[in-house]
Amino acid sequence: MKAIERTASRIALALVLALGVGACDSFLDVNDDPNNPESVRMDLTLPGMLIAFGHDVLGPTDIRYGNMVGPTGWGTEWLQQWSDNEDRHTYAQFQWYEVANLDTNGYWDDSYADVMQEANNIMRVTEETEQWSYHGIAKLLFAWNASLLTDAFGPVPLSEAFDPTNREPAYDSQEAVYATVFTLIDEAIAEMQREDPNPPRVADIVFGGDMGRWVKLANSVKARVHMRLVYAPGQSATEHAQAALSALAAGIQSPADAPTIEYAGGTGNRQPWYLFEDQEPGERSRSSKFLIDMLQANNDPRLPVMAEPATLTCPDGADYQREDCTVATTVIYRGNLSGGPGEPDSAISRIGAFFSADSADHVWFTYEDTRFLEAEARLITSGAAAADAPYRAGIRANMVRLGVASAKIDAYLATKPVLGAVANPLREIITEKYVSNFLRDEVWHDWRRTGYPEVQPVAERVIDGIPQRLRTPAAEMQFNSASLAASGAPTSLEGTLTKVWWASGSGPGF
Repeated sequence: MKAIERTASRIALALVLALGVGACDSFLDVNDDPNNPESVRMDLTLPGMLIAFGHDVLGPTDIRYGNMVGPTGWGTEWLQQWSDNEDRHTYAQFQWYEVANLDTNGYWDDSYADVMQEANNIMRVTEETEQWSYHGIAKLLFAWNASLLTDAFGPVPLSEAFDPTNREPAYDSQEAVYATVFTLIDEAIAEMQREDPNPPRVADIVFGGDMGRWVKLANSVKARVHMRLVYAPGQSATEHAQAALSALAAGIQSPADAPTIEYAGGTGNRQPWYLFEDQEPGERSRSSKFLIDMLQANNDPRLPVMAEPATLTCPDGADYQREDCTVATTVIYRGNLSGGPGEPDSAISRIGAFFSADSADHVWFTYEDTRFLEAEARLITSGAAAADAPYRAGIRANMVRLGVASAKIDAYLATKPVLGAVANPLREIITEKYVSNFLRDEVWHDWRRTGYPEVQPVAERVIDGIPQRLRTPAAEMQFNSASLAASGAPTSLEGTLTKVWWASGSGPGF
């Protein structure tokens, strides 16, 4: 029932955001049965696919028992950007790394059915009609989602996945998936630049039909997937970093280029993170002690934007009851110890409204992230001194987006030594990128490939470390078991500690 409600809400939201599309078409065509259309117009199909990708793939994905799942939900919790207070998960204890095979069914299904299959449908129709803008957007979203699936699970079905006559598609290796992703992104870029007399316009709820900005996004995604492979076994870090720099030169160049969906707020028009911070039962999502302590230690001016003050102050110690605490008389920020004993909710800082308000913008790929990608790429190709400028540009861009005053930005940057003078410049880059990518799955991907930031596993846990991959979906174990077994992908809870291919080399932080 919850999945049906979520799908209905997503469709409604897509229609709201694309309001006005097709308003001039007649509803009185008596030769068409509206309940059994032979084909679906692309300007009605595209918005739903874009919303599905934004909410269920890039977002925290509310699927099983109302919990956050997928790389964004789990990854940001495991990397201790937020924390569940007082052991409030309903069944699986994700904060202790307990993930069941059933828990990943939703993210898998949303990726394949709601995004990639819809993208495939759009490409099939628009290739015949030569609507290359629609075709290119769909191909980019297909490739991007494929990269995120293999990042999460390792081997996944791809080359045989969309043949309706094949009920047991073979799994492609992660290396093979990445090769396909690069090819598809290049094709998408070429298609987006082809002449198209009928671009999507308002049906494109991300860029309003501005294909130049889609091309920039595609190049930025290409740069990111190149950087995912810089420490992969058998890969050349220099070649991938140089390819990333070339893509970044044609990618997002300013915050105005960033793919952003704006939400008005209110029923049917709320951004993905609102549900979890403000609306879930008991408001269990809270700031993490790891992140709050990091921000406080660095006198980071983003703290009051990323977190709200706690209203209670409690004694240091073990398990607390409300009567142990008193009303705070000063502004205090406190994070919950991930996986630890709970405290009264009011003693823990909530996630800041900039990120959790129902009308907050949902930015799919930020400008600042391109600058951190450039910093790491230049560190590899040219050394720490060359990485310093984009590293600082990334920090500044993130603070500007969060509304930090210029004087505070300058003061914070003044505390940062030049990268050429620090012992471990990569740790500095990725740690600042971790703060910048608050509530984004990139923090989990970066940690797996670099070892930064240096997050310690929670004390009370069911496996010996932070998961390195998502657990194989139960549906695949039941309906595609032979292909799954042939892939060699682990299926047990302990198997989530097995690194994916691109993280299995000798990464710099391990």
